[in-house]
Amino acid sequence: MHPILLSALLSGSSCALGTADSAWISASLDGWKRVSTRAAINAAPRYPELILFDESCVHRLVPLARKAGRARLVAAGQRFQVRSETHGDSITLPGGSRTPAALTSFASPTPDGGMFFVMALPSIWRANNRSDTLASAVFIHEFTHTQTRGLAARIDRLVKRGLPEDADDDVIQTRFGENAAFKSAFEAERDTLFAALAATSQRDVRRLAEKALAMIDARRGERFVGADSIYADAEDVFLSLEGTGQWMAYLWFVDARGGAMRAEAALPAIRRGGRRWSQDEGLALLLLAERLSPAAPKRLFAKRPVTIIPLLRTLLATPPRVR
Repeated sequence: MHPILLSALLSGSSCALGTADSAWISASLDGWKRVSTRAAINAAPRYPELILFDESCVHRLVPLARKAGRARLVAAGQRFQVRSETHGDSITLPGGSRTPAALTSFASPTPDGGMFFVMALPSIWRANNRSDTLASAVFIHEFTHTQTRGLAARIDRLVKRGLPEDADDDVIQTRFGENAAFKSAFEAERDTLFAALAATSQRDVRRLAEKALAMIDARRGERFVGADSIYADAEDVFLSLEGTGQWMAYLWFVDARGGAMRAEAALPAIRRGGRRWSQDEGLALLLLAERLSPAAPKRLFAKRPVTIIPLLRTLLATPPRVR
């Protein structure tokens, strides 16, 4: 018998969602709703099934329709049914596949067009030397993916066009990361985007943003050709997906009731060294779009969303408002 199951039997204990974890889940969902309001995303959140686990138990939070069933947890105005059980060493996902009960977080679609969201609870993050603050920011990031279903649908269409079925948000880094020229060009454009964010005048913001966009276009024109041409659309979609997730997490980092960080501390905290290309450049693009037009990023959350590169192109083609 698995030692976790044996321990549970010997102790006579059973799985239940504890008070601390309930409070963390509620605070995270409340935080997402709060920063989404700040970001002018007016659509009501669509709650997925939340599959959250600690070292021994998995808790499945299923959103309830209004007045349907008995709620075990209420967070951000949404009622959830909670089913808890021991997991052994892996988590069963909708559809029957399993994932290790280790430090992880991801959102994924279901065959019926819904979404589910899997994440380790804070005790596992702490056991891996990660803070509760980081765990909350990751929750905000992944929950954001469940709200951008229009972008997720575009990935399905790309797979039908020939994108590898196992492609994920790191697909560009995986495919081209060992190419020194490609990596150098990518890093230069990313640094120019962050330089645009740091500029003090709107004129310099636009000048550097236009320079970065030209660099992006040049890199793509040189590298995304022939059989690799599909990666241009794939990059745009994954920059948009990861950018929205990072942007919302950043807004939570600087929120007084969230991470309560100053902007100069929040940016390096969320970039985490810029190891993940799509997250790092996606964040720069979303922050830049917000600076050019504060309400513009919400267009990525629409039922028929734009993606970030065309959005940036449109914003730069629009003359700045004179005050």
